Amino acid sequence: MLHRVLPYKEVIDDMLQNNSDSIQLLLSSGEWQQLQHVKDFLQSFFEATVRLSSSYTPSAHELLQQIYNISKVYDQLEHRDETIAPIVDAMKTKFLKYWEEVPLVTIVANCLNPSLNKMWTVKMLQKYKRHLGLPSHNEEARVNFALETMFNIYNARRNSAQPPSSSTTRSNTSRRGLLDELRDEDDLITGYGITNELSSYTGLPSNMEDESIDILDYWKRHSSAYPTLAMMARDIFAVPISTVPSESCFSSANRILTDRRSKLGPNVFERLVCMKDWIEAENRMQHFVPGETSGAETQPSATGSEVDSEDEYDPKDTDLWYLRKNY
Repeated sequence: MLHRVLPYKEVIDDMLQNNSDSIQLLLSSGEWQQLQHVKDFLQSFFEATVRLSSSYTPSAHELLQQIYNISKVYDQLEHRDETIAPIVDAMKTKFLKYWEEVPLVTIVANCLNPSLNKMWTVKMLQKYKRHLGLPSHNEEARVNFALETMFNIYNARRNSAQPPSSSTTRSNTSRRGLLDELRDEDDLITGYGITNELSSYTGLPSNMEDESIDILDYWKRHSSAYPTLAMMARDIFAVPISTVPSESCFSSANRILTDRRSKLGPNVFERLVCMKDWIEAENRMQHFVPGETSGAETQPSATGSEVDSEDEYDPKDTDLWYLRKNY
């Protein structure tokens, strides 16, 4: 609401000054400045809520970045405005109760973001602690420990799932190439498939400016070069970082099981919920609530593609901009 009001400060002041009945509502320049500070403070929380509530894209690698942005706001606004300082202090205390120590799985997820990788993850953790006034104890060692521990677990699981190779099988294989023999020898001597995979990835240059990268597509394309890390990415990025999608499912269930349909059996009810979710998922409409959108909902055509017409629903026309398909 504040981000919509502040651009019209002069219009609102002029309207209140010309209306004797409302002149007592006129805000001073100091009060407008306080509103600007509150808006700046709450903006990071709003953006974090939107980003972490996504159900169509992975969000596990977003948590560290969002709580870092929030810690930066605490550092900037804690002593800027005395009127909101007590509010900021109280919220910071509550924030530290949950995020004084960043979960290791969040650190690993952030490292598996190729635009950040390990180097920027370490720097983010160091500055995160500095913003909140927390002691920083060798964050690089903590990141290395988290990555190597999880990597070793997944590497052992991947190796156990592969059929064991024997010398008999190798001797009976005809026309083995020179590259295959050299690769087998290198694996035994240097542990190429175990240690070099992790060090090769963490040694890649990071580009924080490239935020448009499709992280799932990246690990799909690089699964042959980094098989163990790709397995880690599939598991970690499959976990949503917030409970919004599951809560949305319960809300939709309440619209199915009404007072007039209270005798539905559990099996029928489960099928109705699943079918509704699958149908809406095809059109990426799982977040739409009847009566809360102003445009017509997108319907699939006979060929399975979306209807290209002026009645097509465009989330940019409403406040639900975060429902855009490219979000």
